[in-house]
Amino acid sequence: MTAFLTAFLMVFLAELGDKTQLLVMAFAAKYRWQTVMLAVLIATVANHLVAIIIGIYVNSSSGNLLYFRYRHAHQ
Repeated sequence: MTAFLTAFLMVFLAELGDKTQLLVMAFAAKYRWQTVMLAVLIATVANHLVAIIIGIYVNSSSGNLLYFRYRHAHQ
């Protein structure tokens, strides 16, 4: 649960005031806010899924070296 909360907090803080937020405000001025928020949600999930797939591929092709280094550095 600690990893989840840490990741959530870091991403939440990093995303404040970014380009996505500015785009959402611009689109919400023209379109229904519910439609805009749904589109942002779907795009964000798709973007994160791509990042996860790339991360899994990089980790598996490195022979789990990244996981091994992380685990031993945080014990």
